[in-house]
Amino acid sequence: MTIAAPVSSNAKFARSPLLHPETLIDPELLVPQLSADTKIGAIKELVDRMHLKGIVGDSLSFLQSVLERENLQSTILGGVIALPHARSRSVNKLGLALGIARPPIDFPSGDDRRPIELICLIAVPADAPDLYLALLAALARTFADVEFRQSLVNCTSRKELYHLLSSRQIG
Repeated sequence: MTIAAPVSSNAKFARSPLLHPETLIDPELLVPQLSADTKIGAIKELVDRMHLKGIVGDSLSFLQSVLERENLQSTILGGVIALPHARSRSVNKLGLALGIARPPIDFPSGDDRRPIELICLIAVPADAPDLYLALLAALARTFADVEFRQSLVNCTSRKELYHLLSSRQIG
């Protein structure tokens, strides 16, 4: 998923209670089967995809920012999904990448540690704090739906993930 909104429209998203899926989703950033079997490996796999799409300019710097953020406070929601994220100067535009870990991977985060299947990485430009907070809140509400989360986990292709996510109102 990618939020490819121009900088001038970021304020619109920050004020909007709903984020529209057609604006958010990039099928190339949906990974129905992560190849990594560790937390750092999974996050790096998603960071590398963001780098290839131009969302992240310096993948190593962004990865470091995400891992530092992970040490501060848990990004695990409901014990089943992780939302690793960071604001960084190495991020060119707001973006999301979603990966499914099969089997679930051990995911230490802040003072929490759980086996995680869904990882939704969020990349935020250093100058976009309002949009960042609105997006995190919207994703938390969306992923709170147990049936929706299970449907995501059951997807076996990028096409299935894209269809499910694009049919869902985020927020």
